[in-house]
Amino acid sequence: MRLASAIAGLAVFACIASAGQASATADPLLPVFGGLLAFPTIKAPGDPEEYAWRVELRSGQELLPVDEETAVVQYEDGTVAEVITAESAHDSTGATVPTSLAVSDGDVVTLTVHHRAGNPAANGAPFAYPVSLGAGWEGGFSTVIVTGPKDEKELREEREERAAREERETREAAESVEREPVSICVVPRLRGGSVTAARRKLHAAGCNLGEIRGPRSMTAKVIRQYPAPGIVRAAGAEVAVKLGG
Repeated sequence: MRLASAIAGLAVFACIASAGQASATADPLLPVFGGLLAFPTIKAPGDPEEYAWRVELRSGQELLPVDEETAVVQYEDGTVAEVITAESAHDSTGATVPTSLAVSDGDVVTLTVHHRAGNPAANGAPFAYPVSLGAGWEGGFSTVIVTGPKDEKELREEREERAAREERETREAAESVEREPVSICVVPRLRGGSVTAARRKLHAAGCNLGEIRGPRSMTAKVIRQYPAPGIVRAAGAEVAVKLGG
């Protein structure tokens, strides 16, 4: 239980008994750390769930419950002297163990650590003992693997794998283009090239070489063509050329 001081003249807390103990004198005063009334570590399901303290009220003070987690010591005029809250608990994996606070006999405050019923966030699965004081953390423990920089072997394998993948993708793309029939003829520019070069360009563009006019020789070049470059025709359309020296 954590104490929040409001004014001077604080109430005094004395441990009276833990559930399962024969008497108040059988259990020593629970340790106090920075205003924290701590319960002992719970090591097994058979350990107590309830831990009680008697509040030594001063003249004009009374101990009143607020809710299942909070009680206050206040004066008759409503001034709060102390706020008492149920301390948090967690198991060895960090799972939160529910706790609650109750007031009885006018001056006794009891902290209940509900460890026997199991973890409500895990459908009642048993808690992992020991159960200790303090808030849990969401998700419990998690394993984080930290790796250093890659060595030369790993880097080389990555490069080889990337190169092989790029080569495979390029090959597959080329094969796909080869398998797809050309559906149109886009007339290429033929001027300045030989008849052989013209025929090769036309074939690649989905066209065919048509009528050839003009003198033929080893040095003859295309000086005119019909239709003009860039014209679109149906696949296999013929393109006529005129040669010149």
